[in-house]
Amino acid sequence: MDAPAKKPNLFFGIIITIVAYFCFAIASAFVKVINSKISIIQIIFFQCIIGLIFVVPYCIKRKTFSFKTQSLPVHLVRDLTGLLAFVTYFTAIKQLNLVDATVLTYTAPFYTPVIWRIWTRGTLENDVWWTIILGFIGIAFILRPSEEILQPGALLGLLAGILTACSLVSIKILNQRFEPLSRTLLFFFLVGALLSFPFAVYYWSWPNGIQFLQLIIMGSTLALGQLLLTIAYRHGTASFLSPLSYFMIIFTMLISWWFFHQTPGWHSFIGASLIIFGGTLTFIFRRKPKTLSHLFMHPHIHKKKRWWHRKKKDDQPH
Repeated sequence: MDAPAKKPNLFFGIIITIVAYFCFAIASAFVKVINSKISIIQIIFFQCIIGLIFVVPYCIKRKTFSFKTQSLPVHLVRDLTGLLAFVTYFTAIKQLNLVDATVLTYTAPFYTPVIWRIWTRGTLENDVWWTIILGFIGIAFILRPSEEILQPGALLGLLAGILTACSLVSIKILNQRFEPLSRTLLFFFLVGALLSFPFAVYYWSWPNGIQFLQLIIMGSTLALGQLLLTIAYRHGTASFLSPLSYFMIIFTMLISWWFFHQTPGWHSFIGASLIIFGGTLTFIFRRKPKTLSHLFMHPHIHKKKRWWHRKKKDDQPH
């Protein structure tokens, strides 16, 4: 589960980021179905327990695994902001429709570059702003801001976006410090389980067979999404990969249309197109490829010279 020491592969990071958000979209759909009968904090507790079931056996198997870390404050920031992001997002899903709650929550890419700059005192890539601007326009088309959206559920969705951005930046910082993936995930699920346990007991409601199966699927897809997203941030910067969370909006639109029979209007399709176009355009501008193959090549990997192009030392002029 711990990623080997390989050179970053930006294309691979993009692909698994998109798959991670597809997993989150599936989990969100199950949350929409379940949270009318089971408390949100109980759903989060189930999510963390299922995540521990995935992670703990691997940690036990690894003889080199250790709880000791020099990045405990960053872990706590990642764990708390990630946990609170789920609480606020799931609450927003309960009060709004699935698409609106997701759109508001996944404004995280707008905040991520700013949080990254404040935290690391680094610089921002200029091309990232193309995605942010087009993303704002696209989300405006999808959401069609009105007085109805300015309600507690909407404010919780926006708060979830800010918390998600903090969590994404902390994941990238942990990866830069070469924190093992197993420890990052174990801390997240363990802290989440411990903090949610007393509240889950207080609001406990025994699920029936169908609900229990739904909880398992929800928890499994969320755990898989967390795993993939954590791996992805080993292959790209937070400010570059975070705009790919826009795909979460696309996925939830499709799920809402297919399973909840909520057909997106023309404005939703225009917004989705702008979101995808913005992310693609930023990727191309940042890569500045000479050919199509260079588009997916890591910038630090140079083509090796053929043996007939190499100059032997004996041929060097003395």
